[in-house]
Amino acid sequence: MVVSLVALVLAVAWWLQSGAPGLQYGVGRLLDPDPSQGAPVEPSAEAIAFAQEAHLTEEGSQLFYNARPELLGAAEFVGRCVDDVGVPRVRADGAVGCYSSGANSIVVYVPADPRLRGFAVETVAHEALHAAWDRLAQDERDQLTPLLEAELAAVAADDMIHLQLAGSVGDHPENRPTELFAYLGTQVWHDGGLHPRVEEVYARFIADRPALVAVHEGWGALLDGLGAEVDAASQALTAQEAANGQERAQLTADAESVEFYRRSHQEKVAELAAMRAEQREGLRLSWEWWDGTPLPMAAADKTLAKAAALLARDDVELPARDAVIRAAEEAAAAERLRVQALVDDVNALQAQLDPASVG
Repeated sequence: MVVSLVALVLAVAWWLQSGAPGLQYGVGRLLDPDPSQGAPVEPSAEAIAFAQEAHLTEEGSQLFYNARPELLGAAEFVGRCVDDVGVPRVRADGAVGCYSSGANSIVVYVPADPRLRGFAVETVAHEALHAAWDRLAQDERDQLTPLLEAELAAVAADDMIHLQLAGSVGDHPENRPTELFAYLGTQVWHDGGLHPRVEEVYARFIADRPALVAVHEGWGALLDGLGAEVDAASQALTAQEAANGQERAQLTADAESVEFYRRSHQEKVAELAAMRAEQREGLRLSWEWWDGTPLPMAAADKTLAKAAALLARDDVELPARDAVIRAAEEAAAAERLRVQALVDDVNALQAQLDPASVG
């Protein structure tokens, strides 16, 4: 049982090491020429809510609305961000959202579990920033790209953003500038912000960048916290079950010793009863009980009487110990069910990061 639980806990650790599979490779951008903002679009209540949660400015929100965003569950999302017209694009597997510049459209996967709402909010902001990048003049893009590269270089080498960026760019290096703009905009903040010129452009589309980055950190921290809870609970449970096993083994050994001494006592009582009276009166006996209790040299009948008292004590104490151990074993069994439920919950949340595995 411990082995199976540890295996499931390791599945949680995989997420902690690998990051969210959806955003790692699949926040995409479909590249078509001549993006057009088109006529203003009346947004749905859901789109407005997501724009607000993504901290988009009025300009950023309008870009998002004009892209006629489709906010889809896993079943509806399947196949929606797969390129079928031969345009350059990022890899399709693991996609959780995409932006088509030619069609001026945004499609976003929204996990069913409300605890992953921030995951979808981040995707909304990411795709909105792709739309924003397309609206920038070429000289602005040329100015921003080296600044964005410099900011990325300052991010710790073990940060998942490097793998995420590489996965999204894939075999299309022309995608790198817009991916830099979208990933850094949604995931990276430090005191004072990024380069002033970069923040100046972001401010056109994002009203509160620290709050947006906090959304990214929030849903990641949720999974990290749940994983840590599972790990701690699993370790505590393993230790408790080991202690229970030791207590049970010791009780079994002690019960066997008591039975051995019970038989020895019965044999000695029978031997004493078979003796003549004058033999019994002169017989002296000492004994060390199974638990180390000494019975000093004394008349045999007195020593055997003390041994009988110890047997009576053991017949009370052993069942009491068994009751305590049984309660601990039952508590551990209940805790195992609770920990397994935690593992199942974390695994289910992790699975929802990839719409392909859900849909």
